[in-house]
Amino acid sequence: MARPASTIAELPPRPDDRPLIWVHTAPQTDMDAVAAYATRLEQDDVDATLLVTGDARRTPPPLLRADDPRDTAAGARAFLDHWKPDLVLWMQGGFLGHVIAEADLRGIRRLLVDADSRDLALSRNGWIGRMRWNIPKGFAHALALDEDAAARLRRLGLDAAQVEVTGRLSEAAAPLPGADTLRLEISKTLGGRAIWFVPGATLPEIPALAEAHQIALRRSHRLLLVVMPRIEGRGASIAEVFARLGLTVARRSEGDQPVEGVQVLVAETEGELGTWYRLAHLCFMGGTLTEGNGRSPFEAAVLGAAVIHGPAIRPWESAYWRLTEAGASRNVRDSAALGREVATLLAPDRAAEMAHAGWIAISAGAAVTDRLIELTVAAFDAAGL
Repeated sequence: MARPASTIAELPPRPDDRPLIWVHTAPQTDMDAVAAYATRLEQDDVDATLLVTGDARRTPPPLLRADDPRDTAAGARAFLDHWKPDLVLWMQGGFLGHVIAEADLRGIRRLLVDADSRDLALSRNGWIGRMRWNIPKGFAHALALDEDAAARLRRLGLDAAQVEVTGRLSEAAAPLPGADTLRLEISKTLGGRAIWFVPGATLPEIPALAEAHQIALRRSHRLLLVVMPRIEGRGASIAEVFARLGLTVARRSEGDQPVEGVQVLVAETEGELGTWYRLAHLCFMGGTLTEGNGRSPFEAAVLGAAVIHGPAIRPWESAYWRLTEAGASRNVRDSAALGREVATLLAPDRAAEMAHAGWIAISAGAAVTDRLIELTVAAFDAAGL
């Protein structure tokens, strides 16, 4: 259910004089993907603020949140007078007729994203059919989930050139940087040893990681576990726990190298994150055996690592769902299962198959984001922004 509308006195001020993109969301909207779209705009030097309304359950940064406008003539005017959006992205459906009609009267360009045939069927046969506004026809462009949705949009009056079948807007990932010289130096020291990497490791899960590594070592006695602590300054404590549990530990911050005989390497330099993702055959996402709130699994998958995770996957549920659906990640419940999974994926073909599936899944999301960026730039150019 949509949030209650606010009065003008309750609305926060419009943040700045930059162009404002209003994104009206649906329950199925991937908010991480919307946040990634906002980040990409910034990276591409497209100056804009993104304002979110609708049914999204959370609003990750850098997005702003506002209550829904009332779908009345007065409510529409009040909302648009206050926020003055330069572009509207309408996600999926749930059209607010008065609001969209008022936006059209003001010449505000609108794009339909994640167009779903089920919502469009309501538009054709339900309450919108009794309204004097042809809402779907007024969208400048539509990105449809499938061919059925695209066909419905064409029947509702959009030209074929205005409709594309792209699939759902979903989170993409840009590869983290990694110095080639450092990667080659570490690779030489490793001497062909397989490694598994745990980014964002938390102190409470170190015993489980130690047990899992000891299980995997029975399959490959040269296997190296590389752990990057989530919290800066925890490296000494983490190394101490591993050592107490019988593993040979080295620390990057102490100048140690992953030489033969070292079983666990604590990598405490944040700038090396992309390097370790590139070196790892597989990654276990830190924190997912405990409290969650770790790093995005796309960071690992986009750099060619198979992904393993525990049950605590917030706030990256949609990312894990995509990787699982693609066959690019594995879910484990405890240290014993983690150790067995690591041992199984040491076979190069198994990890490579998962990594390839992850790359395909992420590339599909990147293509939709790229297209939405192009349409946004075109809309801004047409408006002289």
